[in-house]
Amino acid sequence: MSEATVGDVDEQSLSDLLVSARKNTQFIEDHDARTSQEYKELVTKTLVTLERVSVVAASLHLFSNNECVDDVSTESLKFMMISAYQGLVHQNHFDFENRKAHVLAAKEYYKDFHHLCQLYGLAKDIELELNRIDNPVNNNNRAAKIQAYKAKKELEEKLAELEKRTHVDEEVQREIYLSQIKLWVMRSEEELYNINSELPMLEHMEKLRGGQVKPTPVIKPKVLKPFILVKSELQKQVFGAGYPSIPTVTLDEYYEQELRRVVEEQERQKAQPQAVEPEDPDEETEESLQKARAWDDWKDTHKKGWGNRHNRS
Repeated sequence: MSEATVGDVDEQSLSDLLVSARKNTQFIEDHDARTSQEYKELVTKTLVTLERVSVVAASLHLFSNNECVDDVSTESLKFMMISAYQGLVHQNHFDFENRKAHVLAAKEYYKDFHHLCQLYGLAKDIELELNRIDNPVNNNNRAAKIQAYKAKKELEEKLAELEKRTHVDEEVQREIYLSQIKLWVMRSEEELYNINSELPMLEHMEKLRGGQVKPTPVIKPKVLKPFILVKSELQKQVFGAGYPSIPTVTLDEYYEQELRRVVEEQERQKAQPQAVEPEDPDEETEESLQKARAWDDWKDTHKKGWGNRHNRS
């Protein structure tokens, strides 16, 4: 963007552009017809708007490495989320042929946003190259997952309550922006885990298209051929004449085939070394049998319900 273009946009008009782009981002995320022309035009327009806002915001030097979040003005806080919006739009891009390029772009935007939040103490310094399987929340106990879910839910409820207020002063507006940023921190971490899980699959698909790897052959299951089972040789001749493509066997023939199969299977098992089986802990012993008999004798002399006399009618 040229210097003249940057100078033509003040902070107020920049805020209007960001509000418009944010609404479009929400619409893009909820849109169902992602192959429609309307969706494609909206994605393209939103990316251009966000890029323009990003360049102008950078020229205004709204953020610095040597200040804390309290030093940032309330109206400047919302510009911290530009990179998060850009990441989301690229992640939902309609160009599936170049999916990998857009996913990589989304990853960089999410990382930029998260790094900026780290500088202001709004995000923890965590490993962002992990996938869904390596995610520490997934590897820890169930309580960690529940705690993360509750924290996100509480923040969403708090934000919804703040946004419902009819009178919003600067203090409330600042709390709204900070809550939005914290929610996006959680979201960006989740999306980065998703992206890191998706990238290996996209790279494998690229190799398949380029012929660098061969697709895994599909092993077809063995098809069992149907046959007609009859009682006698006479029935075999009758049914065999009616269904010449389906083999017909008598009960004796079927029995001989099954017996031969069982004998062959037993011989194969004998030829294999037998593993020493551990003792079965559930195997009945003399002591357990005596206890079982004693329990049966006790039940014979004590009727059911004798021990519960307080709740009788």
